[in-house]
Amino acid sequence: MIAGIDEAGRGPVIGPMVVCGVSVSEKKLRKIKSMGLKDSKLLTPKKREEFAVKIKDVCEYELVVVGPERIDSRANDELNLNELEVECFSNILKALRPATAYVDACDVNAERFGINVKKGLDFEVEVISRHNADRDYPVVSAASILAKVHRDALIKEICDSIGENVGSGYSHDQVTIEFLKGYYKKNKCMPPFARKSWKTTSAIISDCLQARLFQFE
Repeated sequence: MIAGIDEAGRGPVIGPMVVCGVSVSEKKLRKIKSMGLKDSKLLTPKKREEFAVKIKDVCEYELVVVGPERIDSRANDELNLNELEVECFSNILKALRPATAYVDACDVNAERFGINVKKGLDFEVEVISRHNADRDYPVVSAASILAKVHRDALIKEICDSIGENVGSGYSHDQVTIEFLKGYYKKNKCMPPFARKSWKTTSAIISDCLQARLFQFE
């Protein structure tokens, strides 16, 4: 069996990170390659969802959802976040138990990332760790798509549960920023689905507090 692993949502200020692994036989790998998959970021939401149905039809897959609280507990620096991803990738490989695994490396040193993932395993597997693996290996593209579709569904659940649009959750999304500003002004705290350790969160709180000070001058 051959596996591919990738994540969606490492960087957003709202919502979880989702790590996905897919596993296929050599025979079914040809089907994956023939689908014309791309890195999920290069696809429209509709196309991702269409591909997800096809991918699930031919692959085994595992998902790990890492919530904001767990991310905050490990987000003191880049290294800790990398270690968290290593744990998630290793856990997925333990569940899938492939002979070969292609992984999209978050570490600046892709080889080191692969070695660290392999250290967490109790069985023998060839781990091929590359930057842009979601672009270069269809089996990793498949994992990228399933991870992104699942994260998007979780963001929609957040929107539905509070009756407001939180945007994509990313810091470059003005809808997300305006939502967080409004939430903080109203509740004097950030929502439970926001990452408290993110610089974006701190900047929004600082801006809101500054604005309140100016009101009393």
